[in-house]
Amino acid sequence: MAVQVPGSIALAILGIYSFSCIFFVYYCLVSSPDDSEIAYFVQVTFVNAFWNRLSRVFGMQTMKVLRHISERMLVLVYFVIVGGCWSVVFTHLYPWLLYESPGVSNIHAFIGIFVFLACFGAWAVANASHPGMITGRSFRRYDHYPYDHLLFQAKYKCKTTNLYKIPRSKYDRMKYDGLVPRYDHFCGWTNNTYGEENYRWFLMFLLNHVIMCFYGTYVCFLLFSEEIRKKRLRELTFFDRHTGETMEASYYIIFQYLFSRRTQEVGVTLVMLVMGIALTCFLGYHVYITSVGQTTNENGKWSDVRKWYKKQRQLHQQAVREGKISTKSKNKDVDNKDSDVYDEDVEEHERYEDPGPIPKNMYDRGFLANWSEVLFPLSLQKDALKRGGYTSKINKMSKNQKTPGPDANKAKDF
Repeated sequence: MAVQVPGSIALAILGIYSFSCIFFVYYCLVSSPDDSEIAYFVQVTFVNAFWNRLSRVFGMQTMKVLRHISERMLVLVYFVIVGGCWSVVFTHLYPWLLYESPGVSNIHAFIGIFVFLACFGAWAVANASHPGMITGRSFRRYDHYPYDHLLFQAKYKCKTTNLYKIPRSKYDRMKYDGLVPRYDHFCGWTNNTYGEENYRWFLMFLLNHVIMCFYGTYVCFLLFSEEIRKKRLRELTFFDRHTGETMEASYYIIFQYLFSRRTQEVGVTLVMLVMGIALTCFLGYHVYITSVGQTTNENGKWSDVRKWYKKQRQLHQQAVREGKISTKSKNKDVDNKDSDVYDEDVEEHERYEDPGPIPKNMYDRGFLANWSEVLFPLSLQKDALKRGGYTSKINKMSKNQKTPGPDANKAKDF
């Protein structure tokens, strides 16, 4: 049986495509610009430079229209990829399944329709869901987390809304232009921001697509196995038309043969497999941070805390070994406060100060409680107005105190 070698070129193209998909998903969606130089270049530097150059060419008015379109570009890409894959499924895989593969149950055709509807249904729900919004009227409903005085400091106001920043909240500039409770992230694939009240629908969206990718890969594997068995491909000898070489059947040769005969089917199988693996990693990350009581926003900050702690710990231990820290430098109540020696000792001690035990996440209430507050948001429960009230209490206490100066509102927008 003849097999054409140009399939190896197509395989190289598919390999590059698969690598590009993994690179795009990781550095454009998973990796934070604060943690990776490549992610910062891809998500910030390159985008800003490209946008500025276009603004000079087409003008600001045109760029406003393009920006409106670009904000929904990933949605378009989503429908092109997912819709394109499903078009191949219905036009190529379904006839193959129903009429050419008697060894594979037709029940997969009916399950496939259900998965198709669930796939786009999950996207629609995730896209239409609302994260909740902190306003003067709804403030008390979302005020159920205490300040940890590490990531979230008390008595700081949002400079845009002029509302006190409830712990775990963040101002959303991407879509809603408001304070989002338990802010997690903005997803370009669904063009929506996820917070306290709709993060569960984002997880459902991810889980649904992971199931879709691996289920589709499994059905395709059954079809290819049936093809190999029915045509007895493992027992055949293949002939290369270009080199005149005769080759015994191997998995690679069989794959080339199938790819040359069923290019669309092999292509969509590889896309589903690669995207399934990438989405599984992404879903696993969200399952992990949810299990330990964190959000995507907080997880990045905790990474910074751990890096600072590790570095400070190393500096302290090195300073102790080298004798840079003395017991006298810890005593700040010496009489000679104006001497340069004292100032240098105090500064040296503060620089190499022992950080103590690593801080713990006070929002980690245990596996079950962490998942419970995601699946059943606290703000939507009947006793939401009776919970917490931590920020409200601080507001009442601060009314009798001096109004904070202009620097008080310069809290870092965690």
